[in-house]
Amino acid sequence: MEIKMKNSAKGNNPQNVQEEPPLSARHNLIDNIQGQLFGIIIISFGMSMLHSLGLITGQTAGLAFLITYATGTSFGIVFFLINVPFYLLAAMRLGFAFTINTLLAVTLISLLTGVLPSFISYSHFNPLVGAVLAGLCIGIGLLGLFRHKSSCGGIGILALYIQEKTGLKAGWFQLAFDLVLFSSSLFFLKPQLVFYSLIGAALLNFLVAWNHRKEWYVAK
Repeated sequence: MEIKMKNSAKGNNPQNVQEEPPLSARHNLIDNIQGQLFGIIIISFGMSMLHSLGLITGQTAGLAFLITYATGTSFGIVFFLINVPFYLLAAMRLGFAFTINTLLAVTLISLLTGVLPSFISYSHFNPLVGAVLAGLCIGIGLLGLFRHKSSCGGIGILALYIQEKTGLKAGWFQLAFDLVLFSSSLFFLKPQLVFYSLIGAALLNFLVAWNHRKEWYVAK
């Protein structure tokens, strides 16, 4: 009797019947290459904006910016070297393909960030506007990398690993790291520049946290 009542209820309320979710699509090689290249280019563009304004961002790139401003060393070299220790974690936890993709992405970002100033110059650029635009560009670029089996290295690798294991959003973990980073940056940069940089980094992490969700993105 109970089974019949359930069946009858379903028949009378077809709107309550849930449809099976669609099968996940798969990215092919070309899909992944174009997605990663887009992410690399747009991230490099955002990095060049920050560098031109003397601002920083979060994660490993922010640490690289601080070292660059303090020592005068090339950002590309510092950014590349800082990421080296994280490749072992990526290889052990996130797979060989992900590690190679990330190594290539970090290498190209390091090179492009140094090359772009030869083609783009900012004669007048409001630092607050620059921080916002750079944060949005880098956030969009990171989504492109994440969705095509790659990352920007460093803390991004650790954040993705923690998200996979615990469910903690990568963006929220990165935001916590950034709070420590920006607190330290007050010893090297003017408070106003740190404030602008923090706004850009907050937008970046919010963009990643809000949009990097498996239930929103079916393709893998």
